[in-house]
Amino acid sequence: MKENTQEKSLVQVNENGIFYKIKSFFKNLFNRNNTANNYAIVKEDKSIVESENTKNTFMESIKNIENEETKLLKLQKQYRSGEIKEEELTQEQVNSLCALYDRQIANLKKSNEIRKQKLLEYRRKMQTDN
Repeated sequence: MKENTQEKSLVQVNENGIFYKIKSFFKNLFNRNNTANNYAIVKEDKSIVESENTKNTFMESIKNIENEETKLLKLQKQYRSGEIKEEELTQEQVNSLCALYDRQIANLKKSNEIRKQKLLEYRRKMQTDN
């Protein structure tokens, strides 16, 4: 008897009915988004890992540049104070010091030009205000 009651409670599914089509449409719609979301999540994870790798390599290169720059600045300081003479330096160190001096001179010229421009603007502003 139990078998008969269980069989009676089952409803036959009509695949041609409108409610079944609506239900399958929404199932397909949401299942596609889930797979697309999973793909997007995996893609984002890969891009995050790649961006972290590039950040790390960039940070390492900055550290190397800073180390070279600080060594060069220490060498410049020693040369200016007279601890090291030009004869004691290698040709590579001399060339790097010359390049450092050239960069410093160029930076000073740029900053002086910016200051001159600001002063001229201030002067014009003061003349127009009076």
